[in-house]
Amino acid sequence: MMVELGVLTAAMAAAAVVVGGFLASAIFAATSFVFAAAVYIIWPITKPFLQLIFSLVFGVLERAWDNLADIFGDGGIFSKMYELYTFGGVSASLEMLKPIMLVFFTMVLLVRFTLSRRPKNFRKWDIWQGIEFSQSKPQARVDGSTGVTFNDVAGIEEAVEELQELVRYLKNPELFDKMGIKPPHGVLLEGPPGCGKTLVAKAIAGEAGVPFYQMAGSEFVEVLVGVGSARIRDLFKRAKVNKPSVIFIDEIDALATRRQGIFRETTDHLYNAATQERETTLNQLLIELDGFDTGKGVIFLGATNRMDLLDPALLRPGRFDRKIRIRPPNAKGRLEILKVHGRKVKLSDTVELTSYANNLPGWSGAKLAQLLQEAALVAVRKRHNAILQEDMDDAVDRLTVGPKRDGIKLGHQGQCRRATTEVGTALTAHLLRRFENANIERCDRISIKPRGQTLSQVVFHRLDDDAYMFERRPQLLHRLQVLLGGRAAEEVIFGRDTSKASVHYLADASWLARKIITIWNLENPMVVHGEPAPWRKRAKFVGPRLDFEGSLYDDYDLIEPPVNFRLDDDIAKRTEELMHNMYGKTVDLLRLHSAALLKTVKVLLNQKEIRGNDIEFIIDNYPPQTPTSFILEERDPGGLPFFEQKQAELDKVEYRLLSS
Repeated sequence: MMVELGVLTAAMAAAAVVVGGFLASAIFAATSFVFAAAVYIIWPITKPFLQLIFSLVFGVLERAWDNLADIFGDGGIFSKMYELYTFGGVSASLEMLKPIMLVFFTMVLLVRFTLSRRPKNFRKWDIWQGIEFSQSKPQARVDGSTGVTFNDVAGIEEAVEELQELVRYLKNPELFDKMGIKPPHGVLLEGPPGCGKTLVAKAIAGEAGVPFYQMAGSEFVEVLVGVGSARIRDLFKRAKVNKPSVIFIDEIDALATRRQGIFRETTDHLYNAATQERETTLNQLLIELDGFDTGKGVIFLGATNRMDLLDPALLRPGRFDRKIRIRPPNAKGRLEILKVHGRKVKLSDTVELTSYANNLPGWSGAKLAQLLQEAALVAVRKRHNAILQEDMDDAVDRLTVGPKRDGIKLGHQGQCRRATTEVGTALTAHLLRRFENANIERCDRISIKPRGQTLSQVVFHRLDDDAYMFERRPQLLHRLQVLLGGRAAEEVIFGRDTSKASVHYLADASWLARKIITIWNLENPMVVHGEPAPWRKRAKFVGPRLDFEGSLYDDYDLIEPPVNFRLDDDIAKRTEELMHNMYGKTVDLLRLHSAALLKTVKVLLNQKEIRGNDIEFIIDNYPPQTPTSFILEERDPGGLPFFEQKQAELDKVEYRLLSS
């Protein structure tokens, strides 16, 4: 056994010289353990059983051999070979080689497993890459060729202005050093998902043309202790060699979450090995950003959408000198984003991107890009040569509400109820805008085709952003009438036999009326009194609400119950009075234009989808106090001949544009 172990050790030493120290050491340690376990544990246990099996097998073979020897004679060639195997040392050699062969096959399996874990860019004889755990693997672009510049970034001009200084430093660092200016060492990009944080980081490196190292925060988390901190050191080491350079870590909150530590005995089970490894990695990042050996010429960029979860030591000046908030784009920014992505697809000249930029508030750049791609797919599906207006509308509906549900077929009664509710809401808005000069949204289109989780949809044109910043009392009351228009239309057409088709509008109306009275204090006399100052805040749990109980104080962020303990009853009474008055005005308005209401419902039931221009045409041709009997006496109550003729002319013009 000692001779065998010595031979194996010599073989391992030779392998260490040829292949490499780490690989040979790892294989030697593994094979030594397997050899020791096989020789001193497994072999003594299995030896009696193997001897029994081999004795039975050899006994059978000896009998067969004796029979063959009797057949061929004692002096034949088989007797000579038997004597050589038994007395020549062949059997003893095979017995001695059994443990060595076991170790050899184990080495082959280990090397095969190591090679199977190699990366995509693995070279044929570069075995070291297969087990290179401690080195970072960033997506490095040494020449800075990210393919993105500031010309590809739109809608976030404020953030681009802040980052221009970094680009100037990366292009000419000697000028900053000569003037004694210390550039920002770290920049934190914070904002909602899809607003362009990663795109901005790529644009910085693309504009400056410097090496760009990109990694995700989760890539530093490994099951082995110390791997994360080693990768941090290796990443900064590479960046310092190629400075000036940019390091970008996306979703840094996965790496730099606030450290918790051990505060009391009840939280000991929360501080496990994984938490300790993550905090060790964070400590290494803090040292690399602002420690004793801080490298100049390396700009560190971090992106997150949960800045409240980051550790305070990471956010202090000296590590993250600048914190840039990337907000969702406004109407102008959304238009610029649509123009940037519109250059990549074939748009018709009739598509007005301005209307979509105004009517899609809160949409991020990623969602606007998805809108154009979805519109292109719809155009291909309908076999259009370019993206038309109807393709864009269909794409907006698919992304906001959902795809069409052809499997749902409402009966005539259900379609009448849905059409009446939606027409009442839209018609109220148009009548208020025309006869009371209301500053509210106008209807763009109405559809009773089921989509997603809804059976019908009303799309309104959004006003300018300024109209929502300082809303006045008449504007809010007009919007309250619009929300009550669906139930009022049912009462005008069906009488008191109303349904729950407008229940969602009534819920929104109740919420709006309550806010008018309580939050904005736009009703006289003022109802809310005795609340604490608005700057007194309390800490809130970050995450979903776990209970189903709520009150006025929770809904409106009030901290303590007010002095007036009958506040809830007073607010409920005043809200009911306000909604009753607005509902009465809405019913009177729709009764005055009952003919236009009935005609619009008939047209919607016939065409399944109408636009705001249809509603304006109906209001022009059916003035107030027109008897509804005129509509019932028409040859086609659900048709609009004049508008259909005009629409056909528009379709011909659009076809000519596409053909040219």
